[in-house]
This record gives sequence, structure tokens and C-alpha cells, in this order.
Amino acid sequence: MNWARRRLSPGFISGGNISFPPRLTFLFLAMLVQILAESLYWIVGRDGNLVTVSLAVSLWLVWFVLIILMAIPSIDNLLHRIRRALYIGTVVMLVALALCAIGEIVGIHVLNSGVEVENELTDDVTRYFKYNDATALAHQASEQLLNGENPYAEADIVNALEDMDLPASTATPLRQGDFAEVFPYPTESQFDNVLSRAKASGDPRPAEFESKISYPAGSFLFQTPLIAMGLRDVRIFYLLCAIATGAIILYWAPPRLRLLALCAILVSLELWNLVATGTTDTLYVLFVLLGWIMRRRLWVAALFMGLAASTKQIAWLYVLFYLILVLRETGWRPALKSLGGIGAVFLAINLPFIFGAPQHWLEGVAAPILDPMFPRGVGIVAFSLAGILPPNAAIFTAMEIAALAVAAIWYYRTGYRYPQVGLILAVLPFFFAWRSYSCYFYFGSLLVFGAVVALEYGRAGRGAVHPQPAA
Repeated sequence: MNWARRRLSPGFISGGNISFPPRLTFLFLAMLVQILAESLYWIVGRDGNLVTVSLAVSLWLVWFVLIILMAIPSIDNLLHRIRRALYIGTVVMLVALALCAIGEIVGIHVLNSGVEVENELTDDVTRYFKYNDATALAHQASEQLLNGENPYAEADIVNALEDMDLPASTATPLRQGDFAEVFPYPTESQFDNVLSRAKASGDPRPAEFESKISYPAGSFLFQTPLIAMGLRDVRIFYLLCAIATGAIILYWAPPRLRLLALCAILVSLELWNLVATGTTDTLYVLFVLLGWIMRRRLWVAALFMGLAASTKQIAWLYVLFYLILVLRETGWRPALKSLGGIGAVFLAINLPFIFGAPQHWLEGVAAPILDPMFPRGVGIVAFSLAGILPPNAAIFTAMEIAALAVAAIWYYRTGYRYPQVGLILAVLPFFFAWRSYSCYFYFGSLLVFGAVVALEYGRAGRGAVHPQPAA
């Protein structure tokens, strides 16, 4: 009998026709914690208040703990005695999340209708629900590709912003040129001055803005056919990817968990907000989920993991923990075959662009690591922005690398016994990074939830591979 299914009955919350593992309720609590943490930081914490920043960062640590606990099967047994209370709490949390969603929809309508007087906060909110600079460059890259150009060599951030009617502050600033001595972040007028000067001089790549295609070729290649057919807003493509991810979870979930899974997807405000703001992560998330839950089919899983790796660098960390898990479950040979398959897919997608402009491709893909970006985010770097920690990127890079090394070693030695933990450990290092936007690690929660539902309780878990004993 499958190890997860032995825990199915005693650990389930039952209420009428609804039954589900208690630990899955942690996802909804994590959503509420995230909303509170985001609200504290973006409304109050950016002013550098120590108490507010500390509370916001602490809430994100709680969020990570909740997602890790959701990935550990034995938690169901520990929560068995309070399952009724958890069931009631889940209903309350669902109502609260639904009210948050309704409040957000009403609030955005009020702002867009002009009822609310414009101020800095309302301006930030209304500009939030548009393309970001990476999405604008990816859209431009697809059009350039259709015109027979190599996007890595022809990227033009100035025209991308103008074509999509985006403000200068949408661009990712670099700590060089006019911004070399700026801290913690350029002002609106400083952005505008750089963009105006670039337009006047005809400079498509001002030194102060990140102007490269900063992701592997899959970041624009997969959307290109739809743009060729007339798609004007690529957010629709990434919305479809999000819907496809939800559909996969529902498909592999057992009947008794489908209502819970549907609710989890529908009330995930961060998911829909990120899609609305042009975040393209839902594409690699779709591929990672498919690769992870289908890993006993080695070549199929390698295909999907390769597609994920060819889309965004964040997926490389998921690939690392995927390979560790394959190694511990089935041994070195399958792990090496998986690595070879993933590498082959990555090269097949990127080689044409590498050959066409090798220096531009390398500089673009390495940009998130090597370019001098400003510190931003909700992780430990928030203390640097508040003036509490030194604003030294090298310190945060060291912490990020150390966190990754510790997580990978622990997962190899012990953590693989709880396979889905790898999906959150993969993004934990971003909490310690110089740039730690919540979107970098949010999707780990959705992947953990989907993998638990599909592999430990659903049809995808049938015939699952058992980990090998620790060395």
C-alpha cells in the first residue's frame, strides 16, 4: 500500500461530503499571512519603520514554515485531534479570502473610475496592473522574432516602454550612470529624466535601465505563435497557463479533494494579481508541476523540466531539487539521464539564439546575477532598505548561496523522505537575496499544494517510486 494512502483515512477532516488532509488547510492560512505581510510592507514598511519591517519579515518566515509543514505527511496525524476545528477554520479563511478578493475588485474599480482622489498610493496601485518591463521586452522580442531578428541583439527598452504606454518607473534600474550614487531607489523624476534623455539621443539601451532580454529563449518563444495570430496582450497567454496549472491539479486530485483544490485556486489572490501585472512565471510553474508529478516517467519529466529551465532562471533551482530527488529515489543513472534530457531540451530551444548572438545571449541570461541592481523585496533585504543592515549586495549573495547549499545538502541527506518539501526549499534562498520579491517564492506554495494533492492522494501517486535508504 502506498505510504501516503496509509495516512489518508486517519488524517482526513470530514464534514458532510467534504474530507481532506488537515495539513492542506495551511495553504489558506499562508494566503492570509501573505496578504497581511504584503500589506504591512508596501503600505507602511517601505518608510523604514523597524517594528513594521520586522513584523512583515517575520510573517514571511511563518509563511515558509506553513508551506514546509504542508509538505510533510506526518503532520496529518499530529493534527488529527483538532480536525473539526481546522475544518471550521478553513471555512472562515475561505470566506475571509473571498471578501479580500471582492474588496480588491471593488477598490480597483473605484480607483479606475476616478472616484478616489489621486495620491502616491493610488498611482502605485493603478500602475501595478499593467505590463512590467520584462513582459514588455518579451512581447517586443516575440515581434522581433517574427520579423526575423534576434531579440537578444535587438532589445530596446525605450521603445518597449513607449509601445506599451508604460511609465519610466516600470523599468528595472541599475546602479550605474546617473543612478550610481542613488540609494535606496531612484525617484519618479529620476526615472523620467533618464527616459527623456534616452529618447532625445536615440539611445535604446540607457545604462541606468536593465535593457537586455534577461531570460532564456522560452520566455518569449512559447508566446510567439499567439502573437503571430494577433494576440495583443500576452497576459492572456499567462492567464491560460495559470488556468492549465489549476486544471492539472484538479485532474490528478481524488474526487474528495477537488472542491478544496478548486477553492484554493480561486481564492489565491496573489496568483491572479501576478498574472494581471504581467508576471510570466505561470509558464515555468506549469512545466515544473508536470515534470515533478510525472517524474517516474523519466523522459517525459525531463522534457517538462527542460522546458521550465528554458523559460526562467528560477526554474533552475527547481531542477536542482528535482535531480536530487530522482537521485535519492532511483539512483545515479536515472539522475544523469534526467540531467542529460533537461540539458538537451534547454539547448534545443536556446542554441539558435546563442549562435546568432552569443555575447548578447550570455549577457542577457547572466543579467539577473551579474548586473548591479537595486535591492528590493520583502525578505531579509528589507532590513537593508530600512537602514538596519549594510547595503552590500555581496553579503546577501553569500547568504543566498549558503541557504541554497544548506537546503540542498539537507534535502539530499534527509529531506527527500518528504519529497514535496523540495518545491519550497528551491525558492527559500530568495528570501535571503539582494532582490527578494514575493513572486520569486510564492509559486512554491502552489506547487507544494498541487504535488501533495496529485502525488500523495491522487491518481499521479499510483505506482510512485520509493526513496532509497540514506547513504
